[in-house]
Amino acid sequence: MSDPRVQRTRLHVLNTARQMLGERSGEPLTLTSLATRAQVSRRTLYTHWGTIERVISDAVTLHENSDGLSPEGLSPRERLEIYLATIRERLHDPVTNVALATLIHQAAQDGAASEPLAALGAWPLDAFTDTVGPVTLDQYLQIVGPLFLSEFVMREPASDALLAQLVQTGLDILALDEFAPVAGAPQPV
Repeated sequence: MSDPRVQRTRLHVLNTARQMLGERSGEPLTLTSLATRAQVSRRTLYTHWGTIERVISDAVTLHENSDGLSPEGLSPRERLEIYLATIRERLHDPVTNVALATLIHQAAQDGAASEPLAALGAWPLDAFTDTVGPVTLDQYLQIVGPLFLSEFVMREPASDALLAQLVQTGLDILALDEFAPVAGAPQPV
């Protein structure tokens, strides 16, 4: 079990990073600026994270913990609708949006910065598998990729019409029967 003081410090630093990412100052988030604002030493940041990209990745995943959605009793269509709507909301969240854009930019400039971005990308894929069902990376990209394109290239959240199309695409790609019996639901006689 870890020291509660360490846990409180980590949580404080991550919340401070989220707050700084949400500010529209135009200044990049750095380990130095974060250490100053969070009132911790740079050594603390290096010890726990090592790079600003890892701090940003952890700050985003701190916010993206499970919503408590239980897929039990939901049809495959409902599972996809909820999952995709949640991803759309998270991508449009100003802090998450800035964090992802920052990580994408850093990864393009420095190959070593790709690891935190890849680690951050594992969360939605795991959540998809838990909520909707098993999926390959290629299938996932076909279903969810347009949400990222809409948010980061078109600079608008995906429309409800696009979400509906992606739900149908997901049902088709994964060969899910939207009317299949759901575990725990009463079966017809």
